[in-house]
Amino acid sequence: MFQRALSKIEDCHIILDKLIQADDALSFRALFNSFLTSARAVTFALQKEGKHISGFNDWYALKQQEMRDDELLRFVHEARNEDFHEGKHRLTFSTYIDHFSVKQAGSPPSPNAKLVAGAEGLFWIVDEGTPRERRIPIKRGGRFVIMASIAKAPTMHRGKPLQANDPVTICKITLDYLSELVHEAISRFGTSSPPVSAT
Repeated sequence: MFQRALSKIEDCHIILDKLIQADDALSFRALFNSFLTSARAVTFALQKEGKHISGFNDWYALKQQEMRDDELLRFVHEARNEDFHEGKHRLTFSTYIDHFSVKQAGSPPSPNAKLVAGAEGLFWIVDEGTPRERRIPIKRGGRFVIMASIAKAPTMHRGKPLQANDPVTICKITLDYLSELVHEAISRFGTSSPPVSAT
């Protein structure tokens, strides 16, 4: 029971692990938005699996209200909707360059590549002005740091001030909450089936 919701929790763990390791703004943004989508998928799966179980809908209605009343969880819901429906995101980036050498960055990925620097980091732009245009992050050639933060970040969760509200911390807290939610559903309305072993 609730195996779909548990599989979505696993997806969130995998995405969060990759988010923590991301070393450029483009990957970080894509993974952060993927996490938001997977987090929402947890609650969709939980509702789908529980809707025909006696008592589930009343219990889940209280949880929905709890999530609506929680600043952090409301942020996750709204940020996911903005990304999914409008293509907007809540991340902001800042790049701090100590030093950089084009020579040390290596050869451009194509003869027409153009080097640009901005808040999201250093990039090669290839095939500019064509349907194949893209930015390729530059990850070597000097010492520079890319910082990610959240515009209008939540400051409270479960009635208490957040100690930190950077993107990774927000994802970790969200995953903790969703894991507790799914496991509470399992403990109240049945146990999950043990995984089938391959023999």
